Amino acid sequence: MRTLFILFLSLSTIIACKSSSKHLAKGDYDAAMQKSAKKIMKDAGNFEEVDVFNDAYRMAYIQDNAAVTRLKKQGNPANWATLFTIYTRMNKRQLLAESLPVVGINFDKQDFISEIENARLKAAEYAYAKGTELLATNDKLKAREAYERFLETKRFADNFKDVDAKIEESKYLGTTNVFFTIEDNADVVAPKQLIDELQIIEVNDLDQGWLNYDNYVDTSINYHYSIILSMEQILVSPEEVKESVSIETKEVEDGFSYMLDQNGNVKKDSLGNDIKLPNYKTIRCNVTRVHQRKSARISGNINYYDNMNNKLMKKEPITSDALFEHFYTIARGDLNALSPKTASELQSEPVPFPPSEGLIIQAGNVLKGMTKDIIINNKTYLK
Repeated sequence: MRTLFILFLSLSTIIACKSSSKHLAKGDYDAAMQKSAKKIMKDAGNFEEVDVFNDAYRMAYIQDNAAVTRLKKQGNPANWATLFTIYTRMNKRQLLAESLPVVGINFDKQDFISEIENARLKAAEYAYAKGTELLATNDKLKAREAYERFLETKRFADNFKDVDAKIEESKYLGTTNVFFTIEDNADVVAPKQLIDELQIIEVNDLDQGWLNYDNYVDTSINYHYSIILSMEQILVSPEEVKESVSIETKEVEDGFSYMLDQNGNVKKDSLGNDIKLPNYKTIRCNVTRVHQRKSARISGNINYYDNMNNKLMKKEPITSDALFEHFYTIARGDLNALSPKTASELQSEPVPFPPSEGLIIQAGNVLKGMTKDIIINNKTYLK
């Protein structure tokens, strides 16, 4: 049993070593170092893992140092961000090596911190300079690129020069501002409440990325586009009452008669009792089903205007409806003739028709949702 346990431990050690060695063979030096480091921390005398760590560290250093030399030789200031990343990676490896037991760990300690700091500042300077150059074009799309450059600057140096002000400026210049408003061009004067309800369509929650929507005029910004909901027609139908009449019948018992024989005598059953036959009659009930109906419709267009070029870009028709419907049933006659379904309909009663203004406002609420959906679906028109 002891022999099997020792054999199991030996196999586990070989497998673990092979795991780090595989990463080393594949050129995945950081993964090899991480796996070896865990084993070395548990067993400082695991020299197979120490060798893997040292080889991985040396190869990673050679690889990164060659990249540093090549990038610096190019003299391209755009390389400072990459150099910052490489130096940070090299320093992280050195810190890992320093954290291990010193037995067998071989590396030349270097001052990566000063290199990291220099690359960080140079990368911030370059990103800031590129952002400033892009911003100077006074182009909306270039301003968005500048915004990303200034964010990059801030990642390298949080308080670099006036980077916060530059971020705000590029955000301002890169944003597409859209003004939304309502126009009542219908023959029928729209209720004031309808206009008020439509005017407060929440467009602010449509703001996304570089799009800003306002339903009020902010005099501090320029509006690149206008979206105008133009109500062209408001219709209210007459109050309609339609009736359908039907008759329901049912056969019910109505007393009885005696069964007679051929001589006219009452027949008897086996017990000597008179044989009786039920009589039936048909009962009737007149049923009137009433359908009340009234509707309102608002029709118009959603017009997209390019304010910079003073032209209509797109016109999208829009129609919303509000419908009032009510059903009730009146029965006259013998209610026992009614089917269960018809009897249940008698519970409803006539109701007054809603006022026209109320229906128009209801159609307006539908219009609000439709308008918002159309704006969302047409965002690609706004650059």
